[in-house]
Amino acid sequence: MLQIAVAVHVLESHTVATLAVVGLVGTVPALVCTPIAGLVADRYDVRRIALVAIGGQVVVLLLVVAVGRFGLGLLAALYAVQGVLASFWPPARQRWLYGVVPVDLRHRANASIGSINGMMTLAGATLGGLLSSWNAFAAFGVAAACQVVATTQLLRTRSPEPAARATGARTSFTADLRDGVRAARDFPLARSVVWIGVAWGLVGGGYSVLLAGHVTVDLGASAFVLGVVYAADGISVMAATVVAGRLSRRHHLAVYASAYVVQGAAWALIFMSDHVAPLVACVVLMRFASGFIIALDTNILLDTVPDDVRGRVTSVHMTTYNAVGRLSLAGLGALLTIVDVTTVGIVAGISSAVFGIAWWLWSGRRAKHAYVVADVKGTA
Repeated sequence: MLQIAVAVHVLESHTVATLAVVGLVGTVPALVCTPIAGLVADRYDVRRIALVAIGGQVVVLLLVVAVGRFGLGLLAALYAVQGVLASFWPPARQRWLYGVVPVDLRHRANASIGSINGMMTLAGATLGGLLSSWNAFAAFGVAAACQVVATTQLLRTRSPEPAARATGARTSFTADLRDGVRAARDFPLARSVVWIGVAWGLVGGGYSVLLAGHVTVDLGASAFVLGVVYAADGISVMAATVVAGRLSRRHHLAVYASAYVVQGAAWALIFMSDHVAPLVACVVLMRFASGFIIALDTNILLDTVPDDVRGRVTSVHMTTYNAVGRLSLAGLGALLTIVDVTTVGIVAGISSAVFGIAWWLWSGRRAKHAYVVADVKGTA
């Protein structure tokens, strides 16, 4: 909803290039703060962190409604502050979830988060578009109201037990940050999820741009058809996360690797399609596979690492994935001056399939025992 509202407001009187700058200003600070957010989640009460972060976003969004129209610089600054506050939620959420949900139910909880995120993305895009067509600042106000509702729900949820820490003097922030990076490196399954996330970010960073370009330019379809394609995208992800939550744990790693292969093959087929109907079918297949990745990714990342570094490992994964995705998007413009959208899409899809096969051969099949045992121990 926020992205749509910002885009509509900026494009009312400025160019797409200006929108790109506002987006950059609004997202880069959050990217920089994400590793710190993970450390904060590991050190302090995650319930309090979440309440402060979401409450702060309510204040910032209300400020946007009140003064955001008085200058693009002010809007971009407030958008950046909102993004920084939002970056504290994912690691705090995962530490919170792992502290209150029984070990054998965590994969279902993570899958449910994927379903809810997909549902809210679809609902937010629809509602944000409708509100922004009337008044972009109305969308900011509704976003603030949604955050208030979220806060009331968090107030009703208990805090988890604090993570066990090694005895001795408390180490510095810098040392703890290094520990988080070291944990993401030293635990094989977590490391493998980080690297495949980087690989996917490299080829998938321009997914939305490539898809929109192929549908509207190559196939000459209307904006309404593009909306249908994105709706099919969101519904497919939600359906897959529901199914993924019911998978037996012993099948998680094989399904995760297979989903990357299917996702890549379907993506390549999208850009081979010369009609809308087969394209939509391929989008459904691709994003259904993506839904399994989204639902299983966090489990595979965190289940074999110690509880006291899970926030930081989450942040390492998010930071590397998002940073590479933004670099990929930035490089896409230059790449498209050399080759066409269809070629880029097909090569990216094949690359995703190769990544899935490589991940299974080098990491997934070797880590199956450790991952299954972690379900009993809580961590390997």
